[in-house]
Amino acid sequence: MKKCAVINDLSGFGKCSLTAAIPIISVMGSEVHPLPTAVLSNQTAYESFQSVPLTDVMPEFISEWKKLNPVFDGILTGFVTDEKQLDIISNFIDEFRTENTTVIVDPVMADNGALYSGYTPAMCEKIKKLCHKADIITPNIAELAFLADEKYSEDIDDINRYANKLQLEGIERIVVTGYKQDNMISNLVYDNDGMAIASSTLIGGYYSGTGDILASIIMGGVLKGLSLVQSVSLATEFISKAIADTDCDNHNDGIEFEKYLGDLL
Repeated sequence: MKKCAVINDLSGFGKCSLTAAIPIISVMGSEVHPLPTAVLSNQTAYESFQSVPLTDVMPEFISEWKKLNPVFDGILTGFVTDEKQLDIISNFIDEFRTENTTVIVDPVMADNGALYSGYTPAMCEKIKKLCHKADIITPNIAELAFLADEKYSEDIDDINRYANKLQLEGIERIVVTGYKQDNMISNLVYDNDGMAIASSTLIGGYYSGTGDILASIIMGGVLKGLSLVQSVSLATEFISKAIADTDCDNHNDGIEFEKYLGDLL
């Protein structure tokens, strides 16, 4: 089986990060090797949460991994708690990447035009540098604007321009998530073949974990040999189906994706 290292947080509630990545990538046929950045009582969008950063122990975990001589076919990164973790992750990619490793960076740092609480300009610069080490990045529209050093805009012409700017800077494959138009929500795929769109009907508003689910399905699909466009289309359809069948009062609880994991076999 192919091996995928997933560097992300572990949240007890919210169906996101590692609790999404582990079952999804596993059911798609690859081993998941989690490296937690933090353990959270619940994801950060709830009114309150408790978090234990694992910054100081991440290097110790990585040292133990080196003794096992793993060869990773995929490396997927997500939420971090501090600037030092970004340095650790950057070094991890340098040490474990081979010519056959697919690196996907989800540049978790912003939404709706604003940075997340606690994310400093220095952290954003390091996230941008991390993106330049990736084969694929999966920003939402706000994160795309920050990465391109441009103002936040939901206009499709601006989004295309920002993505093309990053491509010219060397980030060849970009998946921009959550573009909304009329009653549709789309994920925009930019690669060497141009731009492709995977769309579904817009149902409700924010749901926890959908970005993590999308990035995980992209990784699982690429490791199975699917193209980037095929993987994004599969993820878009999967998320739409799960949202339509989710019954929850608090969208922070996440979507009921578990019942559709069989579709990814």
